[in-house]
Amino acid sequence: MTTNLQAFVLMAACAGAAMPAAAQSVYRCGDSYSQKPCPGGALVPTEDARSADQRAQTREAAQRDSKTADAMEKARLKEEAKATQAYIPAPMIEPAVEEKKPEPAVKPKKQQYFTAAAPRKPGEATPKKKKKKSDATAKNKDI
Repeated sequence: MTTNLQAFVLMAACAGAAMPAAAQSVYRCGDSYSQKPCPGGALVPTEDARSADQRAQTREAAQRDSKTADAMEKARLKEEAKATQAYIPAPMIEPAVEEKKPEPAVKPKKQQYFTAAAPRKPGEATPKKKKKKSDATAKNKDI
C-alpha cells in the first residue's frame, strides 16, 4: 500500500509541476510590454477567455492538422523518390539532298585597252555610236 501511496504522491507532484504558472501582470508602456509597472503604463489582461470546450476543440484541430501535414509530407517524399523517365526525342533524320555545285558567277568581259574620253562642253551634242551589224541582219541581206 505504501508503494501505491508513493506513486500517487509522485503523480500529484508531476501534475502540479505541469500546471501553467499563475497569470503574471503585463504592462504596456508605450510601444513595448513589460512585467514591471512603468509611469503611464496600462495593465493588459492576459487570461484566456476561451471555455474548456473551445480549448479542447482547438487542441483537437491542431492535432488533426498535424497528422494531415505528416501524411502529406510522406506522400510527397514517396512521390519524389519515384524515378521519372526523361523524354528524349529521337533525332530528326533529314532526307538526303544532292549537293549542288555552286555555279560560277558570270564575270563581265574586261576591255583590253582603256580609252579615256574628254568631258563634253556645255551645249555640245553627244556623239552617236555606230551600230554594229548583227549576224542575223547580215544573213538576211545575203539571201
